[in-house]
Amino acid sequence: MPEVTIKIGGRDFTVACQDGEEQYLHAAAGLLDTEAVALTGQAGRLPEGRMLLMSGLMLADKTAGLEDQLRVAQ
Repeated sequence: MPEVTIKIGGRDFTVACQDGEEQYLHAAAGLLDTEAVALTGQAGRLPEGRMLLMSGLMLADKTAGLEDQLRVAQ
């Protein structure tokens, strides 16, 4: 099981993933990092747990909005 280092909100995290899933992990981390950078730009430095929680919630909110748009379009 490979270990991959990802950067979220300016902080490095080493996580394990399945063989061949590295590119998906980097892509997902990139989405989370985008939210974390925006959050820390507005609120300043946050404790790690809070930064990850808030970034995840912001990303989930965007996803929920897109799912709603998709349902309406169908």
